[in-house]
Amino acid sequence: MQHVGPKIAAAALGLIAVSACSAPPAALVEVSAAAPARPSADAVAAPQPPPPTRVELPPPAPSPQALWRFGHWSWNGRQFVWNPGQYVERPSPAASWIPGYWEQRPEGWVRVEDQWTS
Repeated sequence: MQHVGPKIAAAALGLIAVSACSAPPAALVEVSAAAPARPSADAVAAPQPPPPTRVELPPPAPSPQALWRFGHWSWNGRQFVWNPGQYVERPSPAASWIPGYWEQRPEGWVRVEDQWTS
């Protein structure tokens, strides 16, 4: 059996701990499938896809009407910038959340923003 150094062992344990805790409880997020959204009018196309999404563990919700909006990458015209997650308040009891996403188009990669539907 090969000896594993303490730094490698610590890194492996950290990776296992993060991967075991990487998914937040499903009850914190509600999503809805609906017609495809359009990018905002001021959206700037990125020349390449965004980096992988960062893992975020949401804190406790501030209210029962709050939904966690996961963080996402945005393109500032020169580079990708991380926008951390935050809680958003449901605009009405029947509103459903549609998460944003990146879509490849002829002009490049465009962010389609998240939105509420009712």
